[in-house]
Amino acid sequence: MPLQNGENQQETNSRLDVVIRLLAAMYVRELNNNDAIIKLDRMRLSREQIADAVGVSTHNVSQVLYASKKADAKKPKKANGKAAVKEQVEVQQV
Repeated sequence: MPLQNGENQQETNSRLDVVIRLLAAMYVRELNNNDAIIKLDRMRLSREQIADAVGVSTHNVSQVLYASKKADAKKPKKANGKAAVKEQVEVQQV
């Protein structure tokens, strides 16, 4: 005897989707939309789930994620220690 048939599995998946949406909405309610989108993307939610949780369109989610990845690519990588900071200052002075 199978543990779940197709109908029960669909119902279970539907309920889990509702739980995911509610938890995501609660997690990001105090963040601005851009920060919320980035955090939910790092949690590996789909763009549709992110859009539902934040209350924006999937196109807006795509734009925010693209802009954040582009901004991350432009940031110089931080190195540890004072020597790295000194090297950056020297490079900027030249």
